[in-house]
Amino acid sequence: MLTAEQKIRLSLTGSPFGEPHFTHEGEDVPRWITGGNLPDLSVTFHRQGQMIEVRCSTCHASLGSFPAHYAGNTAQQLAAMRLSGHRH
Repeated sequence: MLTAEQKIRLSLTGSPFGEPHFTHEGEDVPRWITGGNLPDLSVTFHRQGQMIEVRCSTCHASLGSFPAHYAGNTAQQLAAMRLSGHRH
């Protein structure tokens, strides 16, 4: 008979003794780009060398990219993505 803790570990990791790992970063983590009067976007970030490609978290369509070091005109590029009319 498994304890409650072991049942939870089993459901999270597949093993009653496994250590759960909660991913808070990566390509599967949806991010909300919000604020101001511009439309909100739910996207995922995909590192492509020195750039980060921004994709719709629903249909995975590429919406654009910006420098991975977040310098330059990143804010303007994100604003253009929000104004692109892509909806999900």
